[in-house]
Amino acid sequence: MICIVTTWSHDTHRRLLDFPGLPPMRIWSYDRLFRSRSLPAATWIFTDMDRLSFWELELAAHAYGELQSHGLRVLNDPARVASRFSLLKRLNSSGLNRFNVWRPDEAASISQWPVFLRTESAHRGPLTDLIGTVQELRAELAKALDAGYPERDLMIVEYHAEPLREGLFRKQAIFRVGDRMVTTLAVHDTGWMAKRGKLGVAGESLYREELEYMSSNPHAEKLKLAFELGRIEYGRADYAIVGGEPQVYEINTNPNIGRVLSHPDPSRVKSSAIWERNFVEALAAIDTSPGAPVRLADKVLARQRKRDWLLTRSRWVI
Repeated sequence: MICIVTTWSHDTHRRLLDFPGLPPMRIWSYDRLFRSRSLPAATWIFTDMDRLSFWELELAAHAYGELQSHGLRVLNDPARVASRFSLLKRLNSSGLNRFNVWRPDEAASISQWPVFLRTESAHRGPLTDLIGTVQELRAELAKALDAGYPERDLMIVEYHAEPLREGLFRKQAIFRVGDRMVTTLAVHDTGWMAKRGKLGVAGESLYREELEYMSSNPHAEKLKLAFELGRIEYGRADYAIVGGEPQVYEINTNPNIGRVLSHPDPSRVKSSAIWERNFVEALAAIDTSPGAPVRLADKVLARQRKRDWLLTRSRWVI
C-alpha cells in the first residue's frame, strides 16, 4: 500500500486512482493524519509542505519521524524539504541553474535584468510582466503589497527562458518517485510563462519529439541532482531547456495529475499512455506489503490529538 498525505483542499492525487494497474493507494489529509492514533503499514509520501502553516509543518515532521522509526518507507521529510526560494538559491549556487532569485529587501543589489515577481507558496504563476529596472521593480513591489501579498512570501526571479521558435515556448516536466525519474507531458504556449499551454500551438513535429523523450529521458540524471539538492524524493520538476541545459523553475510535491485520453495529435495520446504506465510502474516499485498498523506514540502528536479533542467538545470559538 502507498499512502499520500496532502492538504484537504488540494487532493489532486485522487485522480491517480483512475490509472489502471495502480498499487493499493490511499489519500490522507494532514488533518486526519494528525488526529490518528495508529496508521497502516505502508509507504508514506508527504506532499504540500508549502501549503502548511509553521505548526502543521512541525507536526508533519514529527509524523514523518514516527513512521520512519517503525521501519516504514517514508518519502519527503517535511523538516528537510527545501522551499521554492531555498531550492532556487541552491540550484543557482550549485551551477545547475543559471538564474538567481532574491527577496524584496535585496532589490537594490540586483544587476541581472529582466526579472519578475511571484509568491513563494502559491502556485499561481508570476504576479507581473517582465521588469527591466530597479525603479520599476520598486513600483511593482509596492503594488503587490497594496494588493495584499505579504512581503515575506514575495520573491524576485530572474527571467531565464528561451523560445523554441518565435512566439513558441515549451515547459517540460519530470517526476521523481523514489529512485526513478519519469518524464511526463510538456506544456507548449505562445507566452514565456507557459503555465497551462495552448491547444494546437506545438504541431506534429514537437509532439513526436515529446514522444521520443518518453523513452530516452535525456535529462534525468541532471534533474535528479536538483531533487537531491532540494531533499525531495517525490515530486514533479518543471523545467525548460535554455542554452542547451535544463533550467529548473520549481519542484512541486503535489502537482496536478491528469490523463490525456483524446487529442488531435495521436503522438500526444501515446506520450500520455507511456508516462502513465511508467508512473504506475515507479509507484509499484516503492509499494509496501500490508502489515500490522503502527501506533503513534510521539508526545507532540499526542498533545495535538488531545488539544483537537478538547476543541471539538468546547463551545468556545477560538
